[in-house]
Formats: sequence, C-alpha cells, structure tokens
Amino acid sequence: MNRLLPARLQAALGGDGSTRLELPVDVLRESRRRVRFAATLGALSYALFLAVQLTRLDGAAPAELVLDRTHNLLGVLLCSLLLALTAIPALSEGTVLAAALIVEVLLCALISTFVPWAGFVRTGHIGSLTWVVPVMILFALLVPLPTRITFVASTLCALTMPLGLIVLSALGRISIVFADYLNASLTAAIGMAIATLAARTVYGAGRQIAAARKIGSYELLEPIGQGGMGQVWKARHLMLARPAALKLILPDHLRGPTEEQASVLERFTREARVTAGLRSPHTIELFDFGVSADGSLYYAMELLDGMNAEHFVYRFGAIEPRRAVHWLRQACHSLGEAHARGLVHRDIKPANLFLCRYGRDVDFVKVLDFGLTRPVVEAPESGLTRPGARLGTPGYMAPEQVFGLPGEGRTDLYALGCVGYWLLAGGKPFESESAAELMRLHATTPPPPLSARAPHPVPARLEAVIMSCLSKAPEQRPRDADDLSAQLAESVDGEPWTESDAHDWWARNLGEAGEAVGSGAQEPGRNRASTSSQ
Repeated sequence: MNRLLPARLQAALGGDGSTRLELPVDVLRESRRRVRFAATLGALSYALFLAVQLTRLDGAAPAELVLDRTHNLLGVLLCSLLLALTAIPALSEGTVLAAALIVEVLLCALISTFVPWAGFVRTGHIGSLTWVVPVMILFALLVPLPTRITFVASTLCALTMPLGLIVLSALGRISIVFADYLNASLTAAIGMAIATLAARTVYGAGRQIAAARKIGSYELLEPIGQGGMGQVWKARHLMLARPAALKLILPDHLRGPTEEQASVLERFTREARVTAGLRSPHTIELFDFGVSADGSLYYAMELLDGMNAEHFVYRFGAIEPRRAVHWLRQACHSLGEAHARGLVHRDIKPANLFLCRYGRDVDFVKVLDFGLTRPVVEAPESGLTRPGARLGTPGYMAPEQVFGLPGEGRTDLYALGCVGYWLLAGGKPFESESAAELMRLHATTPPPPLSARAPHPVPARLEAVIMSCLSKAPEQRPRDADDLSAQLAESVDGEPWTESDAHDWWARNLGEAGEAVGSGAQEPGRNRASTSSQ
C-alpha cells in the first residue's frame, strides 16, 4: 500500500523516519537554473579554447591540435545541447536533471579520452589529474540529487578515467605502465568519494527544506507573497495534487492585548469552520485549516488566476458604471450569505475582491479573507480605538469600527461602498498618509460627492446608492447585502454588463485566453497591511 502513496503523504501520515521526502518545486527549479548556468559556462569555456586553437595561438603540434580541436568541438556541442534542453518548458525538472547526468558522464568520457591522448602526443607521458574530478564534484554541489543517484553517476564518471587509458592503450594510441592505471584509478576514487559526500550534504539540506514545507496534508511549493497577517504560499495537496493557496498566520497577529493563545485558536477554528461552510460561488473556497508544527495557524484555499480590484484600478484606471455594478453585486452575493450566517467580514477592501478567470467565466469576483482580520492595540496617535477592537483597513473602515463598536452586516456595506467609490473614481473617499487621520475622516467627515471625483460620468442613482453606503449612521445604509444588490441593479440604465462584454474586454486587454496576471488567494505583495494600510 505504501508504494501507492506519494512520499510526502507517507510522511504526513506519520511514516517512519526512513521516508524520503521529495524536493520542493522551487528547489528543483533552482537546480534547473544551475544546470543552465553550468551548461552555459561549459559551452563558453570550450568555445574559448576552440577559438584559441583555431587561431593557433597555443603553438600546439599538428597532431595535438587536431585532438584538442575535436575535443573542444564535441564539448561545445554537448554543453549546447544540455543548454537547449534546459530552455524547453515542456521538459520537467526531472527530465532536465536526467539529461544533465547523461551529459556529465559523456563529458567525463570525452575528457578521459582526448586529454591523456593529447598529453601523450605532447610530452610522451600521462598526467594523473584531469577535469573529470572537478566536473564530478561541481555537479554534486550544484544539483541536489539522491545520494545513490549521484554515487552511480560519479562511479560511471570515475570509471572513464582508467577505462579511457585502457581503450587508448589497446588501440595503440598511447604507451602506459601499471602506475598510470593506478594513479588514474586512485584519483577517480577520491573524486567519486568527495562527490558522493557533497551530494549527501546538498540533498540532505533539500530534504530538510521539504520537511519544513510540509504543512498538514499540503506541500508548500513557492511563496506568493507577504501580507500583513503572514505569508501566502502556492501549495498542493499531497494526495490529490490539487493546487491551493495556503496562508500562514502567526497567532499574535490574531490576538488582542488581553486574549490568550488558547482563545485565539478557539476563535480561529470557529471562524474557519463557518467560512468553510460558505457556499456562495463568489466566496473564496476554504479547503482546510489547522495549526502547523511550529504553532502557526494556516488555512488552505482555492488558487485563483487573476488580479485583485486594487491592482486592477492601478493598472487600468477607474471602470465604467455597468462593470462596477456587475462586480459589486457579485460581492453582495457573497456577503449576503455570510451575514445570514452571522459572519461579518470586517475587512472589505479592493485588495480582498479578486477578479479572476473561473472556468469559462471572466470578470468573476471572489471575496477573500472572511473572519480572519486581526485585532489591534490602541493606536497611540489617534485615541480613536480601544484595546482589542477588531479593525480592518483604515482607508475602508466604517465609523463604528473606528470607535471599536461591534460590527454587523452594514459595517461591511460601508466598506463595500468605499470599494465602489474606488472602482468608479479611481481613488478612495478619503486620502491621507496617516492612518489616524483616515480613521478620523471616516468617523466625522462627509465624503466628497462621487461625481466630483470620477473621471467618467456616474449615473445619479448609482452615486446615490454608493453614497448611502457611506452614511455615518448604519441605519441610513442599505438594509442588507440583498437590498444593496437590488438597488445596484436598478441604478444604471440600459443593458447590464454581460459575459460577452467581459470576454471582449479581456480579449482586448489581456489576450484571447486572458493573461495570467496574478495567482493565489490574493496578492499580498501588492496589498497594504491591515493597520498600516490607507
């Protein structure tokens, strides 16, 4: 049965210590880059030697010159072939590494044949040192392969040294004594031993990285970015090979000043279970959650292909009203279900609305990060918050959040109104470099009219809906997400934004199939952290 399970899954299920973890994908990719570098260096070096010999600057005898030219020309071809293979995306890292092993052995055979032959022609003697030993050792250091594989490859490379002498002697090309065989064999054995030990060290380090990157039933493949709450990684399930975005969160990022870690874990588990039960297609799907071995909290979500609304507006500018309504209504669908289940997002902002390709659909909105915003301590510069208050992002906070009052569904609608303002105006209702000043403005100052800031005409009814969301008093905002969605549907005259419109836009701006402009549950590197965001 164990042979049917991936090595990492056996480890995850508590296999014995002999279980061998595969290397992380990014380590293998780095190995591919190293092979490319080594092949490039080898090709250039051989080409340089060949150029010198073609100009006859080395003063070699004609017979020696023919051997050296042949050797260097074949070396250039072998290294160039390996370099070409590393540049083929369709070839897996494993295939490239296998090709590199074959080229390594062939190069060693080439060196073990032509170098002693040319040396004998030049001096009448056989040298005991060649480039075979450095090639073996450097390859073991550059490429993390299992020790047994490196041992086999290094053994084949080492055997080329005495075997090359045997073949040349049998063909009558050189004249050697037993001491030459002995020196070549001892040199090869020492090089093989060093290469094997180097491979054991390098591969062992890679396995330690692989073990460190196993979180629950998931393998961390590569970092997507760093957010205010922790790291986000591209990951895959060990058994299902299903891609996922896995977010790691330190407990301190979810804990208030008086909150113990046990209560943080309890709240995290409760909220994650509620989030996992959400079924709106416009809510990010939560696959799994738990606590890693080092005490970090994690949850695994579906991996998305697209960009968040913040990045979208930065890149393409404010969007037309019909499209903004289309996006906002999808967000309302997600929030409506969450609010019905008693879950308030508390951190709705453009960076948490992800525009993606979803199956055959484009312009498909996914709402990210339900119920996982962190509590923060009192901001010393403002006096507007209190310890333990759950806050979102200052540029999108409802007045009740600023004062640390309990949030409810209309708190999210205020933030969604700010998002609508951002989409239509290309800017936030209030702008300031100070988080405290932003919170003060949201708490006390009426926002400027949307029509005064938007670069394109905004229908009066749509502006009224957005501005009603930005009312200071919650009771003056739309009743709930469904009510807001209905108002948005009636706020724009003419045909609504359609799938055909969306596909046409994506084809014009992002390519026929849609350019992969971002991956993951979010793009933390593009977003601003919770308490420092503006």
